[in-house]
Amino acid sequence: MTVHDLSEELADSPTGARAIAKAALILRTLSTFGPRGATLKEISAAGGLPKATTHRILAALLAAHLIERPDGTRNYRLGPELFAFGATIAEVFDFRGLARASLDRLAEETGDVIYLGIRSGFDGLCLDRVNGLQAPKELALDVMDRWPLGVGVFSLVLLAYLPDPEIREVIDYNHRRLSNEEHFSWSRIRGAIEEVRRDGYAFRSMLTHRQIAGVAVPVFDRKHLPIASLCVVGTGLRLRDEHLQDVTNALKREAGVIAAIYETSRHRSSHREAWREVLDRARNTASAE
Repeated sequence: MTVHDLSEELADSPTGARAIAKAALILRTLSTFGPRGATLKEISAAGGLPKATTHRILAALLAAHLIERPDGTRNYRLGPELFAFGATIAEVFDFRGLARASLDRLAEETGDVIYLGIRSGFDGLCLDRVNGLQAPKELALDVMDRWPLGVGVFSLVLLAYLPDPEIREVIDYNHRRLSNEEHFSWSRIRGAIEEVRRDGYAFRSMLTHRQIAGVAVPVFDRKHLPIASLCVVGTGLRLRDEHLQDVTNALKREAGVIAAIYETSRHRSSHREAWREVLDRARNTASAE
């Protein structure tokens, strides 16, 4: 279900429920602006919400420390409380830790650059990178870079396997965000998505680095939804023909390994909180006295 679908479903619900759906949209919107943050005008335009509504929700999110306003700016950005929320479940969703062995194996096997990406709102987020012995010297993507979903193979393969209504929402959002650039319109990117679904992987030569090419595959959860992407980047002369096929097969193999580890970690029984044990011991000691 998309954020806008949720808003429509809650149209007849209490005002608070509709506000939550809009707050979720604003948080996703802010995530696309990164540490710089965005002004009220930018957030309103990108999210497609009226300025008054956007301002009211931003004020509530500020009060809850879910967002903040850096000193000396008029911008809003994601806040410290969201980081704390994520830290509490970092072990469950630690894709970087879950996938590191796979990245190392792929780098050694292919000699190329291996990337790990995940979806973050309307973006693909690069979580990790391992360089093989024949890695290209010039690379466009760095760890912790955010690229709009659909831009670059590592994020295109994440976009391609989302439900169709969600794909449309992402494309519409990023089309506005990229100043309505025609190359990111629905009509342009639909063909790329169909190609990825047909082939089971995304392959592109870099427009800004013409001697470099990339191939990426999705990592699926048990519902066949994309939770991450594995990408190999190498020189255009190497990443073709038999080597391209070998690389694609290796990526799919390791994607299966990561998916299995992920599902196991998600269902791992949680440990008892230490503070509860301390209180229990104190309570038992007091009772004994």
